[in-house]
Amino acid sequence: MKMLFFSFIVGIVLLYLLNIAILKTPLLDFHWLIHAAIRFLVGFFLLGVSFFYAHALSFKKTLYITGFIVITDYIYDLYTQTSGFELETLFHGIFMMIWGAILGYLTAKYIKERLTRS
Repeated sequence: MKMLFFSFIVGIVLLYLLNIAILKTPLLDFHWLIHAAIRFLVGFFLLGVSFFYAHALSFKKTLYITGFIVITDYIYDLYTQTSGFELETLFHGIFMMIWGAILGYLTAKYIKERLTRS
């Protein structure tokens, strides 16, 4: 639990600093929040829980599904002309997926430990 809490707090602080550096604002607007949540949840469920913890998906399948979801999101951005392929946006998306994967793995591990103790 301590590691999960520590990872969450460090991730929040790094996200805040990353938002200040990239977006020049500490809080995300609704559009950025949606994209950040998509990338975080992809990292959490696909990478953290399904691949790293449960080994339910192979690495190749995980990459294909993750790539499809992220590329579809980028294409939607290009279609609606909200943003282009910017390096800062790519770094923000990568951070959100890595943070989601770490928290997904630690959460799945914590839940399993709690269930086996009972």
